[in-house]
Amino acid sequence: MNASSNGQPDLSEFRADVEHGRLQALYVFDPGPEGYLGDVTWIIEAKRAGRLPLLIVHGVLMTALAKAADVVLPGASWVEKDASYVNGQGLLQAASRVIAPPGEAQEDWQVFVNVGLALGAGLSYASSAEVRGDVAAALTANPRYEGLTNLAFARPVTAQNWLKASNPSERWKWDLMFQDVPPVKFEGTSRTNPSPVLIPLQRVD
Repeated sequence: MNASSNGQPDLSEFRADVEHGRLQALYVFDPGPEGYLGDVTWIIEAKRAGRLPLLIVHGVLMTALAKAADVVLPGASWVEKDASYVNGQGLLQAASRVIAPPGEAQEDWQVFVNVGLALGAGLSYASSAEVRGDVAAALTANPRYEGLTNLAFARPVTAQNWLKASNPSERWKWDLMFQDVPPVKFEGTSRTNPSPVLIPLQRVD
């Protein structure tokens, strides 16, 4: 696979192999959203025409490509996994998981490890940290990846915890907001009845 003049991969030879039935199987990793991979209608048409015997799609959404696949491997979206990225300025950044992958979906490294094991490959990764460690070791020539093994990922906390920790100097506000609500409230007295009126309140935890 070569690169075109604009730096994008040149898929012309690969596409010709798919369209002329020279491949027995194709594994597509599609992190989404719809259209992220560009035009994939030629893959779908090759599958429908019987020129592509086996199509496996590893993705996060039920796209047209996934619907045409023989096997769909549910992956995790960017908010459902710890991940590392190189931004537009060439800086390495970490993105922490916000929610767990739904259903049977797994993080990308887990899917690849399971596929590898099914094919007889001796993969022994037990965590994404181990994967990042091997990637860093393999890319020692590129200094931007040196920090892969030192990335730290935060974990979600409750709203009350976040509010209290967000600005310690205003802790008194949050203490007041989350204090116990009294069960009753005195709301003045009646002229004809000097006894106070009790108004019950529902406690909100």
